Amino acid sequence: MGEPSINSHDGDKAADMDHSAFWFCLRTQPRRETFAHTFLKKLETVESFFPRIRFRGTGRRRGQWIVESLFPGYLFCKFNWRHQARAVSYSPGVSGLIHFGNHHPVIPDEVIQQLKATFGQDEITTVETALKIGDRVIIEAGPMRGSEGVVCRVLPSKTRVALLLEFLGQQTQIEIDIEQLHLPTDLRTTIV
Repeated sequence: MGEPSINSHDGDKAADMDHSAFWFCLRTQPRRETFAHTFLKKLETVESFFPRIRFRGTGRRRGQWIVESLFPGYLFCKFNWRHQARAVSYSPGVSGLIHFGNHHPVIPDEVIQQLKATFGQDEITTVETALKIGDRVIIEAGPMRGSEGVVCRVLPSKTRVALLLEFLGQQTQIEIDIEQLHLPTDLRTTIV
């Protein structure tokens, strides 16, 4: 394994490589982020950070709370490169360390601290799925299932919206329950 890249203007950080721990990004096996995170937390002197988002499902999963990784397939880990790189890289659920050739980028502590402040101790933040006028949505339930529409009005109850649909060659406005809609956009973009 190549050495990590330390982005510092002074040589102190590079000299402390033998004794200091730094943050790195890990690639996990598909859909095994939680498994890898759980195992890494058990390793002595290794810190793992796994930011997730929580939101209400739509369509078939409507009304259910769903928790997903903010960065699917990745998590962050702080460890001493010289002493623990191999143990971390070959941990269950981990595919490997993110690298560019022999360059293993170090993530600045400030970036992780900012993420931790956003996600809190549980490493989860709740994202509201507030629709806005102009959002494109797909109807996933009822007689208009599969139709695509544009939100033209959010109704006062905030659980219903007015959609503009193309129907029989003309534009038609309908009112529909938000839980019957699928948002084609990824909610992760509202966090970062």
